[in-house]
Amino acid sequence: MKTVKIEKNILECISAQVVYVSKKLFETGLVKSTFGVVSVRIPGTDYVIITPSGFSKEKVSTENLIVVDYEGKVVFGNLKPSVETPMHLHIHKQVQDANCVMHTHSPAATAFAVAEMEIPCVSAEQAFMFGGRIPLVKKYSFPGTTKPEELQAIADALLSCKAALLRKHGVVVIGSTPEEALDNAIIVEDVATMTLYSLILGKPSEFRNDEIGYIQHFRRTRYGQKTQLTE
Repeated sequence: MKTVKIEKNILECISAQVVYVSKKLFETGLVKSTFGVVSVRIPGTDYVIITPSGFSKEKVSTENLIVVDYEGKVVFGNLKPSVETPMHLHIHKQVQDANCVMHTHSPAATAFAVAEMEIPCVSAEQAFMFGGRIPLVKKYSFPGTTKPEELQAIADALLSCKAALLRKHGVVVIGSTPEEALDNAIIVEDVATMTLYSLILGKPSEFRNDEIGYIQHFRRTRYGQKTQLTE
């Protein structure tokens, strides 16, 4: 693998972003104790910045982040990278939009993963953000897996949805930026909570494909601030 020099200002900028979103994950209760992982691609390289193994996201700092190459070799940093590094690297390599990858154990979404259930699309918010069900990665054994077929199953799930559930374990989300990935992690937990409540209250019906299509079209064409050409 060709060695590429990383510009100091880019490394500092991305490191600061990783620290920021890591602390937000802890503050919002999406991760607890030393669980959870954040990684971000370094543009123009085959390198990834990732959080260290066994560190509370509350205590992560720019000084204890690690840079690894796409083969998992440490190229910068003095600590051991997360045990989930193989999963993160595989996602970064296989999913074009995965500039940032986050692994959380957010309670409601993880409850679906532990129950080995997809999150059904019963809320407009989920249809809007994720375009349907949150898939369950069934071909998944244990944390830290390095099995090629399991890593590919995770990547395949994320090619269809920006969030996926790891069987009996937790949640993985992606984003084109750290901020987008954080938003996806927050919304997954929100829709999972709403879905759990709705299942307790009754039998919610899922959105049909045509209804999801309408909501997705609404998002693309009518929602938010649209740039308009003016003379």
